[in-house]
Amino acid sequence: MPADFGYINARIKGLKAKLLAPEFYSEALSASDYKSFLATLAQSPYMAEVEEASSRFEGLKIVDDALSRHFFNVARSMQGFADGRAGKMIRLMLMRYDLNNLKSIARGKHAGKSAEEITSKLIAAGELKPAILETIASASDMAGVAQAMALSSSPLKRAFSKAYAKYASDGELYGLELTLDKEYFRLIKEGLQEAKAPASFQRYIERQIDATNLRTALGARGTGGNPAVNSDELFVPGGKEISRSLFSGILGDGSSQALQPLSSTSFAAVATSQNLTEAEAAIRSNLDKLSKSMASDALGIGVATNYLSAKEAEIAKLRLLARGKYYGVSSDILSRELGNG
Repeated sequence: MPADFGYINARIKGLKAKLLAPEFYSEALSASDYKSFLATLAQSPYMAEVEEASSRFEGLKIVDDALSRHFFNVARSMQGFADGRAGKMIRLMLMRYDLNNLKSIARGKHAGKSAEEITSKLIAAGELKPAILETIASASDMAGVAQAMALSSSPLKRAFSKAYAKYASDGELYGLELTLDKEYFRLIKEGLQEAKAPASFQRYIERQIDATNLRTALGARGTGGNPAVNSDELFVPGGKEISRSLFSGILGDGSSQALQPLSSTSFAAVATSQNLTEAEAAIRSNLDKLSKSMASDALGIGVATNYLSAKEAEIAKLRLLARGKYYGVSSDILSRELGNG
């Protein structure tokens, strides 16, 4: 199989053509109830997964399972027509979904949520297949999650083992997630070197590290003066714009002045944000802009990253619609939730 992105991106553009059009959302919004919504979804590219899930499950589980398996099938098809250096880069890119799924499972277990509640938020795409994720999510507690992960083939299994060891010692979910982030980005950076990844992809990963550090600093602002808070332990190395000193400055100072150095970075919009919600929106916008700019290179990995972002957004909209129709939410409210005004 060819390894160059010219061929791969041509195939991905074929996948992009199957993204749901605005007309689908209009029809889905007008569906009278959940059953009608399912019928509409069954006439879309999700048809095979909806039919399979309908034979095994009931209620919202049908949509959750169908969406997860569809996304997994799409990710697997991308890996199927990519090998060599390009294939390694795509696998590195898809590892982010394993990271996010492990965090979701850990949060669910920490909060005492059911396996069904946890799996409804998962998007399978990496090494952890839907069936494996269900097994992990069905563990009775965090120790069970760690045991299930140890039996997987995921590159993150050692990372989770290390993260769980910290959690077992202090019971802090935050420390578990931070340990996962550090180990994940360490693996990614090593993979980038092995794959001889181009500068654009390295910049994309560096921006994600910067975003992770900025979120951490904003979430723990004003604690830098607390002897119990070690900024070195919280900081994830490997970024470019959020330096260790800038990170420490935001962490230790809750005033707006501490955010001013961000004005000279690509995260400038965060400096004028009024709250964490606005800051998070600005961070997401930054990452989205970079992903879209990378997509302009027809021979780069940006086409793949941008497509997956669009597909992920589509999945989120479908989950929102499914729950809205299941619980009888009005079409006007759902339309606003979808960003239609």
